[in-house]
Amino acid sequence: MPKKQEQKRDVIIVGAGIAGCVLAFHLATAGLKVTIYEKRAREDIGHDWCDSIEKKTFQLAGILAPKGEEKRANRDHLVILSPDLQSKIQLNFYDYWIVDRNLFQKRLLLLAEKAGAEFCFNTEIVEPIGKGMWVIGVKKRDGEIVTAKLVVDCSGINRILGNKIEILDLNLPLEDNEIAPAHRETHRVEDNILKWGENEISKKHLYYRYGYEKGYSWINFEKEDEVDVGSGVTQGYSKRKPKALVNEFINLHKNIEKEKLREGEGKIALRRPITMVWYGFLLVGEAACQNIPTVGCGVGSSMIAAKIAAEVIVKSIRRKEVSIDSLWEYQVRYTEERGRDHAALDMMRRKLLQLTEKEMSFLIEKRIISRSDFEKLIHAKYPRKSIIGMLFSAFKGISNLKLMLFMQKSLLQANRVYKHYKTMPKEYDAKKYHKWFLEQMYFFKEIEE
Repeated sequence: MPKKQEQKRDVIIVGAGIAGCVLAFHLATAGLKVTIYEKRAREDIGHDWCDSIEKKTFQLAGILAPKGEEKRANRDHLVILSPDLQSKIQLNFYDYWIVDRNLFQKRLLLLAEKAGAEFCFNTEIVEPIGKGMWVIGVKKRDGEIVTAKLVVDCSGINRILGNKIEILDLNLPLEDNEIAPAHRETHRVEDNILKWGENEISKKHLYYRYGYEKGYSWINFEKEDEVDVGSGVTQGYSKRKPKALVNEFINLHKNIEKEKLREGEGKIALRRPITMVWYGFLLVGEAACQNIPTVGCGVGSSMIAAKIAAEVIVKSIRRKEVSIDSLWEYQVRYTEERGRDHAALDMMRRKLLQLTEKEMSFLIEKRIISRSDFEKLIHAKYPRKSIIGMLFSAFKGISNLKLMLFMQKSLLQANRVYKHYKTMPKEYDAKKYHKWFLEQMYFFKEIEE
């Protein structure tokens, strides 16, 4: 009896995280044959902690909003604390839900499976398979090669496929100032009263200590008697580890039980998104550097990107055209939706890294970085300022003229990046895109000299 021929795959996805599952769900729902390769076991999928996810992204990504145990809290307010803990800004707008990542991930996995996507767990992919300029498949750890009409890298910060494609920035390694190690722990609290400096912690608010140790720390009550404490620092910019910062807070409070209820850590990519497509190939999620650079949140951006990518992929495969010309729509749409804001925020983040904690505290105390500014940057929007706005900020900070001149220059540089991303070619033209690409690389290199 002749051997049954393997059915041709439309799409291969590497990585069964949130980006990979949302993408697989939409592709399978559209009738495409999708295979997702994941090196972890099925039971290990999903982080053992809760995360902030923007409420609007569920609708934009075509995924039902969380409910029940999956939605751990609804925060309407967020409080920004200065590094010295002497100043605070309460945001009136915080459009996020606190979502259990483990339960949410499992729901997405089941959605994709029910839609018809095939998952291959305990299967490590080691490299892409190319033919000329095209990516035509992937190679497993055991040497087996599998092919498809299109390949998508959703492997997270490691960029398993992207880092082996020597084109433009696809294999460009992340530098220290583009990586933030983070650690978080959930503990039970006995009498529910906590303080951060002289600031009493309300159960109704999420707290960010912004700029501390060249990063940020946070505190949030996930339940009446359970608190989540976390910290992220920019790699190479702080001598202290995020776990040490978390333990420092816990040890200062005798009413926090030492036993950990949940714990997690990892590294977060903070670089702006640049090139996200190639011939027969896309990157989605953290593999495409789609986290919000100033706060590290990435779930919402990954979900939105996955939905856009799915729509573009379906159209491209149906017209049998998966070249970079056809896939470029994904690059353009995501850049317009979030990418250009992320690029300008990345510039501001890099500039703020050059400040001392005393200078950062001054900016918050004098409201030079205002409530409106923080509300925008927390929600992935670059808070553009006009010349008049810059002058008004300078007037408030006149006692530190050197710092204000630095901030004005920083804003002008961020504005320039935002405007440059608006000029990214709407259709792929190698010569025009290479020129645009080199110019944006120069903007970011310039501030390091």
